[in-house]
Amino acid sequence: MKHRLEHVELMIINACQLACKSCATFSDIKHSGYVTWEQGKKQLLPWLERLDLECIGIMGGEPFMNPELKNWLHGLRKLLPNTQIRLPTNGLLLHKHMDIVDLLNDIGNCILKISYHVDNTTLRRTIKQIINSYDFRPVTEYGINRWSTANNFKFQINNPTKFLQSYKGDYSTMSPHDSDPKEAFDACVCQRCAFLHDNKLFKCSIAGLTPELHKRFNKPNNQQWQPYINTGADINCSDMVLDRFVKNFGKPHAMCRQCPTMKDSKSIIDHKTTVAFK
Repeated sequence: MKHRLEHVELMIINACQLACKSCATFSDIKHSGYVTWEQGKKQLLPWLERLDLECIGIMGGEPFMNPELKNWLHGLRKLLPNTQIRLPTNGLLLHKHMDIVDLLNDIGNCILKISYHVDNTTLRRTIKQIINSYDFRPVTEYGINRWSTANNFKFQINNPTKFLQSYKGDYSTMSPHDSDPKEAFDACVCQRCAFLHDNKLFKCSIAGLTPELHKRFNKPNNQQWQPYINTGADINCSDMVLDRFVKNFGKPHAMCRQCPTMKDSKSIIDHKTTVAFK
C-alpha cells in the first residue's frame, strides 16, 4: 500500500541570478550545474513505488535557468498525470520563456508562482502579459489569491518582505538555534514542503540542504550540528519509518529545533533591503 503525501519538492538547479539573504535553498551563494530530467526521473521513480503524491514542486535556485525545464514539465506530467505541478520563479527570465507558460496551461493542473523579490520593469510587463493572455478567473485557496484557467492552470504572485535565517552567525561560523520546535515550526515558511534530495526524503529544504552547506564551509561547530545531519528517510526505510514521516507532515518535529523562532529578532531579515543581483 502506498503512503499518500500532500506535497514534495525537488531541486532542479541551485543557481540563481539573485542573492536573497537567508534563502531557504541557500541559493544566495555561488552554485553551478543543473539536474537533468533523466537524473531527476531516476531519483523519483523508486519513491513513486512507495508514495502517492498530490503535488510536486520543482525548485531552484531559479528553475528557468535549467535548460531542461521543458523536459521536466513534460516528463512529470507523463509520469504523474493527476499530480499538481508547482513551479516557483523570481520571474526575471519569464519574458524569454513565454512558451513554458503556454505549456503549463496546456498540460493543466499547474501553479506558476512568482516571488516578487525585486522591482523590475520587464517583470511588471511580463506579469501583465500573462494575466491578459489567458482566460483567468480569480480564486482564493487556503487564504492565497490566485488566478485560474478552465484547465486548472493557476498563477500566483508572492511579495515576501521578511526572511528568517535558519542558522546563527554566517556560513563560516554557522550554528543551530536550538529553539523550541513548535515555536520554530510556527515561524516557518516550509511547514508543508517535504523535500526529496540525494535519494532521501527530508522534512524541508533546510533540513535536506544544510548538511551539504555545513560540509562546504568546513563543518563549523560540527558537534552542535550532529543531531541535524543525515536525518532524511532513505528509499529503503521501513514502512513504519515512512508512515511516521507522512503522519508528521505539516506538524512540528524535533528537527525544527535547528531553526529560529519569531523571538529571535537577529534572525529576522528585511528582505527588500538585503536582496541583490549576483
